[in-house]
Amino acid sequence: MNSDLIPTLQTYGFSDKEAKVYLVALELGSSPASTIARNTWIKRVTVYTILKDLKIKGIVNTLQRKEITYFSVVSPKILLDLLEQKFLEFKEKAPELLALVEKIWTAPKIKYLEWIWWLEKLFADFANTTEDMRVILWTPKTHKKSFTAHIWRYRLLRKKRWLISRRIVTADGTDIKKELLDDKKYGRKTVVIQDFPLPIHADINIYWPGKISVLFFDKNDVPNAIIIENNEVYSTLVGIFEYIWKLNTVKTIKKKK
Repeated sequence: MNSDLIPTLQTYGFSDKEAKVYLVALELGSSPASTIARNTWIKRVTVYTILKDLKIKGIVNTLQRKEITYFSVVSPKILLDLLEQKFLEFKEKAPELLALVEKIWTAPKIKYLEWIWWLEKLFADFANTTEDMRVILWTPKTHKKSFTAHIWRYRLLRKKRWLISRRIVTADGTDIKKELLDDKKYGRKTVVIQDFPLPIHADINIYWPGKISVLFFDKNDVPNAIIIENNEVYSTLVGIFEYIWKLNTVKTIKKKK
């Protein structure tokens, strides 16, 4: 038996013992299980089980002579044909398998955070984004203290990494002059919308890789956040943001003229 060929057969689905049985049976030709067992140094019962399994796979043939069963294995050429047939069958089913996996990969990952100390975790996530952030913002004045107490580390990290945050802010309840002064201070850009068609009562943060967080305060003034990780949802909100941003940036430029 050429033991160097065992790893080759293992690569194509044979176990160590199956490879040994196949190689010995190939060298011996048609032989009883006891003969194959002696030459492989594997127990006869085990060899018989292996031969039975290989027969099911179409690799072993049997012949009965005077109440003795003789076993032979297919030639390497036929074995190659069998392996190629398995490959083609798998290739045909591969799209169905990939579709199952794709459902798992593309399903939105949703995480819920609550209470004030989770704000730091959320802001740390913002700081690790690989591109500039987009924010549709509505934060009432009553929540400002809770908000700013946990945001300073994030601002330092963002400044260190030269990240720019572009923000769309509704005019209602917003100190516009302060927002514009803070733009220079924190390295961000803000567009203030006077007549926003949708009532937003949360901060919607759109940031890469493919994440959206919705930060809101409950009736007890406790911050809560929902983080959604999904490329389709991310792309949709990026498109909406860019449309609103472009539309209102054009309006601002026209007013200046």
